[in-house]
Amino acid sequence: MLSKEGIEMMDVKSIQREGERLVLKGKIMGSMPATIYLRPEDVWAGWQLLPFSVLAVLPVMLFKGFRRSRKSAAAQTPAAH
Repeated sequence: MLSKEGIEMMDVKSIQREGERLVLKGKIMGSMPATIYLRPEDVWAGWQLLPFSVLAVLPVMLFKGFRRSRKSAAAQTPAAH
């Protein structure tokens, strides 16, 4: 997650499920390790913040992210001769 200026605010390394909670692990501001626990009510509260216009575009964003990550991975893999 980047700021408007392009500064890394949080680097999420993993999202796992622990019982009924989600556990996000990563680094804040590039140096501070962080473990964040989200309860079901936290996820619901976050979901309610998303207007319909954002919810409607999420599938497109996921697809674009998938395609861009595949292109990036292909560009980093040396071509077989």
